[in-house]
Formats: sequence, C-alpha cells, structure tokens
Amino acid sequence: MATEIERKFLIRLPDFEAIPKCRVQAMTQTYLNILPDDPGLERRVRWIAENGQNRFVYTEKRSISSGTAAVRQEDEWEISAEEYADKLAEAFSQLTKVRHSFPYAGHIVEIDVYPYDIGGDAMVGLAVMEIEMADENEEIQLPPFLEVLRELTGTREFSNKALAKRVR
Repeated sequence: MATEIERKFLIRLPDFEAIPKCRVQAMTQTYLNILPDDPGLERRVRWIAENGQNRFVYTEKRSISSGTAAVRQEDEWEISAEEYADKLAEAFSQLTKVRHSFPYAGHIVEIDVYPYDIGGDAMVGLAVMEIEMADENEEIQLPPFLEVLRELTGTREFSNKALAKRVR
C-alpha cells in the first residue's frame, strides 16, 4: 500500500480557461459497504471519463494518525467495466464531480467541482482544492491566482464520502 498525504482547501470557483495545462475529468465515485471483518477500510470505485475515454478504478483507504495533513494508506488499481458493474451491487453512497488538475510548484493541484445539489446552495461558486504531498511536513505553495477561503484538511463534512448521497 502507498501512503497518501494531502491537504484540502475550500476555494472560490476559478476561471479554468485561464489555467494552462488544465486536465478535466468527469467522475462518478461510489462508496462500497463496509466489510464486517474490517470496519476501518474505506472502499470505493470510480468511473472516470476523459476525452471520450472511460476508465474504472477500485480504491481501498485506511486512515492513519497524523498531525498536519490527512494521511492514509491507499491501494488503487484499474478494473474492467464488468468488475466496476459487479462492485456497484455493494454501493452505499455515490457522488459525481468534475476534477480539474494542473501542475503548480512541483505538485499536482486538483480542484473538484460538485453539482450544486450537494449541500444545497452551500457549494454555489465554490470548489474543493487538494494538493498531495510527499511528506506531511512539506511546505506547499498555494496558487496565488486561486482565492482560498479556508483549509479543510481533517474537516469531515467536506470529505467526498460525507458529500456522497446514499443510494439505497
């Protein structure tokens, strides 16, 4: 398993056309039922659409202690469309989002834009920015052309899992 170290921020929705080298992916992210013998394991599947191509990814995550950043053990791999469809039988909750990502200061900045029905009008004009780091004590530079409203690292109500809607 790899270690995922990231910080999250609530930002104002930027003008994506003004950001060079911006990659755009539409995602449907489905959280799967908790396994009775491993309640600390978060499982999900993603359907990722980009440039007319579809990919399917299975992910397992487990939180570990940390002080300054969200640190989790993460294992992720691509699966077939058939495996994805089979996993949907275990669906607990789901969300859709559009991810805009671009390189900045040695990192990949990911900005997730959610449909406005998530949280009512609370997300109108807003987005969530994530920056993955190699070390949790690493200093990061926030892009000055983005308006950061506040840090969300460790804030559960803005986690993807919390924003996802129950499917049953």
